[in-house]
Amino acid sequence: MESAMPNNAQCQVVDDRLSALPDEILIDILQRLQLPTAARTTTLARRWTHLLQSMNHLEIDVADFIPRRSAPSLKRNTMTRVKVAMSRYTQAMRTLLAPRAESPQLIIIRTLHLCFYLTDPYLHSVGRMLEDAVQSAGGRASKIEVLSFSILTEVPELLCTEKHLARYGRRFMSFFQAYPNAFRRLTSLSLWALRFGDSDIPNLLASCLQLQHLTLQDCDNGKRSVLRIDAPNSQLSTLTMAFCSYIKVELINAPKLKCVDCDTWVGANPPVCFGCVPMLDRIRFSSTCHKMQLPFKLSDWLSTVPTLTSLHLDFQDEMVWILPEEPKKLFPIFRNLRNVYLCSISLDCGLDWTLFVLEGAPFLERFHVKISLHICDENGFKDRADRSNVVWEASSESIKHKTLRLLDINGFETTENLIKYIRLVIQRAVGLQRIHLHDKEPCEDCDGIYLNTPSLSRTIFPNNEAEKDLLRQQLLQGFSSSIEITIG
Repeated sequence: MESAMPNNAQCQVVDDRLSALPDEILIDILQRLQLPTAARTTTLARRWTHLLQSMNHLEIDVADFIPRRSAPSLKRNTMTRVKVAMSRYTQAMRTLLAPRAESPQLIIIRTLHLCFYLTDPYLHSVGRMLEDAVQSAGGRASKIEVLSFSILTEVPELLCTEKHLARYGRRFMSFFQAYPNAFRRLTSLSLWALRFGDSDIPNLLASCLQLQHLTLQDCDNGKRSVLRIDAPNSQLSTLTMAFCSYIKVELINAPKLKCVDCDTWVGANPPVCFGCVPMLDRIRFSSTCHKMQLPFKLSDWLSTVPTLTSLHLDFQDEMVWILPEEPKKLFPIFRNLRNVYLCSISLDCGLDWTLFVLEGAPFLERFHVKISLHICDENGFKDRADRSNVVWEASSESIKHKTLRLLDINGFETTENLIKYIRLVIQRAVGLQRIHLHDKEPCEDCDGIYLNTPSLSRTIFPNNEAEKDLLRQQLLQGFSSSIEITIG
């Protein structure tokens, strides 16, 4: 038997096999790795150095450059760690964006995703390198197609005071004004924990001619401020807001806007007013509901948005903040609706009321319901609205839904009320083809409570085939239907 090959010889064989691959394949492999991992390949051979600088899809994330807390000077000093990370970050940018003089053929960067801190003096190094890269006719980023910034503050959002918000807001706007050419090529922008002036967001949208995606998290224009977007020439297609302190968002004119995602708001309901948004087809709203926030009607809120194809509402296991209404009032705005997601519904609120959405969307195809079965957050917020059963009366007319193809329920348990609910859907949706029933998502906190409180009964989900077959019989009894029911 031949002796085993030494480790260094094995490495040489692996390297030789990799080196035999064409550059295009090796570059594609590198682009699928995190940047620090890709950079370490330069130690394999000289060839890998130029491969790293030939990648045309780059993602440079400051999180990859943050030093570990092993050094005593770094254990408690967050600012020191941020500055070390930004120093390494700018060096990486300098290496990757610089054109290679020895290259006979320039490799153009097509997509560039940057995530960095608003930290001086490194911030201006980032800006100058970007300006040089996008302006130079022979620069690697001169023909860039996708340019995205995720801009972070040095202080974590939870620790940001109003002074921090204002200071970082001014620093960002100074950065924006100092490097207009870089922002003019920007296609995606994510901002955290900034306080703007009233004209800052409008100026940003007017100047970033190619901006399509804007994300604002923990941002505002001051106490009890209103965000107004009137951008008739903007390319903005996606607006995402999370934990922002605006009491109202007014989308006055955003002709290319297709998707609005709003997570948690502080003002009165509804949180967003829709003006001229002729291409808007997807909205996702998720929030708890406080006592001051009264439920509202979808027909009033969405009267100017008849183009919706997807509606996603997440109630976060709190009070349902929409009001049931007659189907006829919803027909005009839901005529294009194809997908509905009603998520994190507390069983205290019941489920029958969700049928008003089904009845009001005559061409709905997929109906997703996610039930919240958590017992680990029973106390919740002291000022939250009470969770109570939503009062709903079935339409006096016998509405038969012909286009619904899928009913998907997450958090199902074998109870009389849920079985009755599914049978109500089957009765109305004469074209229903598939029902998918899923168990609740695992939760360690809930499991701990069940373990320590034997008197509590766990939710019941059919596990074996006999139980599943019995459930199918209960759901379809009395219906001449060939609906496919998938359980689990």
